[in-house]
Amino acid sequence: MAEAGVAPGAVIDDAQGENLGANQEIPQQQAQGEVVVNMINHVLIWIGFDVVANRQALCSEIAEIKDMVDLTEKDITELQESYAKRTQNAGRMYFGLQSTERLKATLHWVQDFARVSKVPTLEGLTQESFKAAISIAAQRADIR
Repeated sequence: MAEAGVAPGAVIDDAQGENLGANQEIPQQQAQGEVVVNMINHVLIWIGFDVVANRQALCSEIAEIKDMVDLTEKDITELQESYAKRTQNAGRMYFGLQSTERLKATLHWVQDFARVSKVPTLEGLTQESFKAAISIAAQRADIR
């Protein structure tokens, strides 16, 4: 859904997760021009970060999905531990085992794209197909 006054190529920050249903594909083209969705926010929704404030905090740490290419699993673990140690007023959050593992799997998925000199894209993916893709990426990482 292109909003009035949205220029082609503009980033729509859908922090509330509206119009980003679990089985809904990300819109790649609109009649008024290309719409770019905040991909990291969408990925976080798909992997289980349902609380808007938690997604916003993680988006401040990982601005773009391609920024994950230089991270390691240890970085994700340290990020998770850092948020868990904070006070409630300082933004404490618990990722949970599943969300932490999915975030690490997403890291490997992004790195797989980098290995073949491609840019990560969610084009044509739904939540279920994305979870399958990151699961395969995690399995490949375990083999390496």
